[in-house]
Amino acid sequence: MKIVHVTEEVIETVWRFEERGGCTLEDVKKEHEDSKDYIVDDELMADLEKSGLVTINNRQISLTPEGKAQARPIIRRHRLAERLLVDVLGMPFEEIEESACEYEHTLAPGLTEAICTLLGHPRECPHGSPIPDGECCQKAESSVQSFVKSLAALEVGDDVRISFIRKDDPVLIGKLVSFGVSPGKILKIRQKFPAYVIQIEHTQIALEQDIAADIFGLKV
Repeated sequence: MKIVHVTEEVIETVWRFEERGGCTLEDVKKEHEDSKDYIVDDELMADLEKSGLVTINNRQISLTPEGKAQARPIIRRHRLAERLLVDVLGMPFEEIEESACEYEHTLAPGLTEAICTLLGHPRECPHGSPIPDGECCQKAESSVQSFVKSLAALEVGDDVRISFIRKDDPVLIGKLVSFGVSPGKILKIRQKFPAYVIQIEHTQIALEQDIAADIFGLKV
């Protein structure tokens, strides 16, 4: 495995542990103990300290400003990839980690911003961890989002292929799925006021305004 890849994996680990309150050498070693391609030991961590990416004090590890600058886009790519895999591609939650790890090392900056915009600039990954902002979030670009819209931005009579549902309530998601409201399905907006009424195949479903606003799709 390339040195750059190992460095990215380690500083990503330190970032995640720091989010939880702190990181030690033992935390990092344990996180990577099953790796068959590289070994995380005191020598490797000392090299990262010499490179100016981390500081080590009594076996406590912290990212330096440079380390944070390098880890931030890695974390961003990984967590956006998780959102893409779950929300748009419908991959089971427990299967996303390996694919997300591959994406974090290969997504080009422009594609990362396009995915973020497509997803509506999500704030959290499927695990509830924060997704660092990108330039597209700060500029609120909508060049890609114009294709994927909330039901609130669409009109009565529109046919919509569902792309993703931005809800973290598994019970609610389960109810929607049981009615056929899931990514890939096509619905028709029958009514928007006082409540939303959508039709999927031969079934009409009434939705509250806030639920409809969190259903995103492509007009077909």
